Amino acid sequence: MNTKALLKNPAPSCPDSLLQLLRSQLMQYARTPSPRVASNIVNCLDQLLIHPQFKAPPDERCTYRRMRMYWRLVENQG
Repeated sequence: MNTKALLKNPAPSCPDSLLQLLRSQLMQYARTPSPRVASNIVNCLDQLLIHPQFKAPPDERCTYRRMRMYWRLVENQG
């Protein structure tokens, strides 16, 4: 599934798809920083954290929550 399709899909089928999208968006931001890409990263992290099949250990979930806070700041500073 391509990045655009994953961004439009409100509930990707598995956390692995969301992690793939997250990596893709992080690479996109590294190439061309923009508030839009930062927003996509935030949305991806939101979807990952609420996904019922995402069973990460507490310390990993905490890392994703901190990432989400950071990218929200980046998004709002755009």
